[in-house]
Amino acid sequence: MLTYIDVHFIYTLPVVAVLALITWPFISRLELFKIGFVCTMAFVYTTPWDNYIIFHNAWMYKPKNILAVIGYVPVEEYMFFIIQTLMTLLWALIFTRWSPACFNFNFNKTSYALIRWMPILVLALTTLQGYNIAVPGKNTFYLGCIMWWSCPVIMFLWYGAGNYFVKKSTSSAIAVIVPTLYLCWVDRIALKDDVWHINEKTSLNIFVAGDLPFEECLFFLITNVIIVLGSMAFDKSYGIADTYPFEFSFRYSLSLKYCYQKIQQFVRAECDMSPSQVYDIRQCLNVLKRASKSFDVASLVFPAGVRLHLIILYAFCRVTDDMIDSEPNVGVKKRKLKLIETFIDELFKDRNSDYDVKTSMTPRKPEVNWEQYRLELTDEELSCFRAISQISFYLPRKPFYELLDGYRWDVEGKTVQNETDLLLYSSYVAGSVGTLCVYVMVYNSGTQIDDDEKHDFVIRKAQQMGQVLQIVNISRDIVTDSETLGRCYVPAEYMDDAAADINTLCSDRDPWTLGSEKLKSYATRMIRLANRYQMESLEGIQYLPYEVRGPVLVATDIYQGVACAVEASPTYPRRASLGKWDKIFVGINSLYFKSLKYFFQVDRCKHC
Repeated sequence: MLTYIDVHFIYTLPVVAVLALITWPFISRLELFKIGFVCTMAFVYTTPWDNYIIFHNAWMYKPKNILAVIGYVPVEEYMFFIIQTLMTLLWALIFTRWSPACFNFNFNKTSYALIRWMPILVLALTTLQGYNIAVPGKNTFYLGCIMWWSCPVIMFLWYGAGNYFVKKSTSSAIAVIVPTLYLCWVDRIALKDDVWHINEKTSLNIFVAGDLPFEECLFFLITNVIIVLGSMAFDKSYGIADTYPFEFSFRYSLSLKYCYQKIQQFVRAECDMSPSQVYDIRQCLNVLKRASKSFDVASLVFPAGVRLHLIILYAFCRVTDDMIDSEPNVGVKKRKLKLIETFIDELFKDRNSDYDVKTSMTPRKPEVNWEQYRLELTDEELSCFRAISQISFYLPRKPFYELLDGYRWDVEGKTVQNETDLLLYSSYVAGSVGTLCVYVMVYNSGTQIDDDEKHDFVIRKAQQMGQVLQIVNISRDIVTDSETLGRCYVPAEYMDDAAADINTLCSDRDPWTLGSEKLKSYATRMIRLANRYQMESLEGIQYLPYEVRGPVLVATDIYQGVACAVEASPTYPRRASLGKWDKIFVGINSLYFKSLKYFFQVDRCKHC
C-alpha cells in the first residue's frame, strides 16, 4: 500500500535530487534568492487555498496514508508545495539560462501592450467566472476554485514578465509541460493506489487519461505556469539591471533599497527603455562568436550578469586589438591608438587613483564626446565602445592603460627577445584583462573580497592566469600571426638564427619555410613556460565568489586543452583547437568534478 510519504520518497524527492545535482554549478546567489522567494510565496499563497479545498471535501485522504494533519492539510501536502516548486524551478533553469535575458526583451510598444493586457483581461474574466462556479458541493467547485485562485497571481506575474515569457516561448513550454506530464503520471499512480481521492460530487468527472480527472491535469499545468512565470519574472528583472546598470545600480543584497529596485525592475516595461544597449550587446556577442569559439563556449557557464559583462569586456578588447592589427599603415595605427587612448581618458577622468571605482554611490555616466567616435569607428566598434562605457564605472583604469601598452608594443613592432619580454607582453594584453574579469565577477555576484591582502593575491593570480592563456594563444598562432599580421611573439632566445627566423616570420610571412619541426619546438617551449605558471594561477580561484569558481576553471581548462592539442600533434598544426564535444567534455569535467576542491579548501590566504 502506497502512502503519501512514499510518493515523495519514490517519485518526487529523487527527481529533485537529480535536478539539484545537474544544476548545482549554476546556482548563484541570485538564483538562490529566486528559488527561496518563489518557494516561500508558493507555500504562503497555496496554504489557505488548499485548506479551503480540503475543508469542502474536494480532496480526501485516508488517515492511514498520511503522517499527520495541520489544519485540514496533510503534512506531506505542505511538503509538496515546496517540492513541486523546486522541481519545476530547477528543471526550468536547465532550459532557460543559456540566452542573455536582454535578447528576449520586446521593444515594440504595440505588441508589448497587446501581449501584456489582452491575457490579463481574459484572466480577469476567468477569475470572475471561477468565483461564480466555485459553489461548495457542486460539480464545478474544484474547477472554479482553481480558476479564482490561480488567475490573479498569473495576472500579476504576466504584467511584469508576460512579454518575456512569450519571447522565450520554446524554453518556457518545455519548462512547463515536462514537469506537468510527470506530475500527472505520479498523480495517476497515487489516485489508483488510493493515496488520495478526488470527490466526484465536486468534480466534472471528465478524465484525461484513465482515472486522472481533468481538474488535476489543469491544476498541475496552471501551478507550473505560475512557477515558471515567477522564475521568468526574476530573470527579466535581473536582465533589466544587467542591461541598464546606470538606471538600476544597486547590486544583490537583502536591503530594502535592493528589494524596492527589484520591484521597479519587475514592473518596468522594457519597451519604454532604450533598445540601443541591447543592440550594442548583440554586436559584442557577434564579436565574441567570431573571434573566440573557446571563450564563447566557456562564457555559457557563467552566471547571467557576469556572462553579459564579460562579453562586453571581451568584445571591447578584441575590437581595439583588431583596430591596431588590421591596419597596415603605421601612421594610421598610431592615430587609432591615440583614439583608443582618448576614449579611455574620457571614461576614467573622474578617478582619483588607478584602482578607484564608483560603486559606493549611484554611478554617473562618463562624459564621452561620441561624435568623434561616430566619425572614426565602424558600427561594430562603436557598439563595443558604447557597451564598455555602460560598465566602466565599477572597473579600474590601470588595466586599460596596460592594454594600451600592449598595443604600443605592436605598433612599434618590438621584438620579443626572451621569456621575460613574452611574460611582460602577455601581462599587458591579457593579464590586464584577467584583472578586469575579477572586477566583473565580484561586482555582478554582489560580493566583495573581504580583505586587501586576499584582493591583491587574487589580482596577481588573475594577471598570471591571463599571461598563461595568452602564451597558449601565441603558441597556437605562430603561423596565423606570421601570415596575417607579419608578427612574431616567439622569444628570439629560442632561435638558432634569430635575425633569419624573425625575417622569415615577419617580413616574408612564410612561416612554413622554417619547417614544422622547428615551429613545433617553439610552440612546445612556450607551452612549457605557460605550464610552469598554470597551476599557480589557479590558486586565486578559491577566493572568488563561489558561483564563478567552476566557470573560471572551465575557461582555463578549455585553453589548456588547446595547449595539449598543440603538444599532441605529430607536426605543428595550422591552428589547433578543441572539437565541440571535446569542449563539452572538458566543461563537464571541470564544472562538476575538478571544481569541487575549490569549494572545500580552507578560506585562508597562505600566499598573501
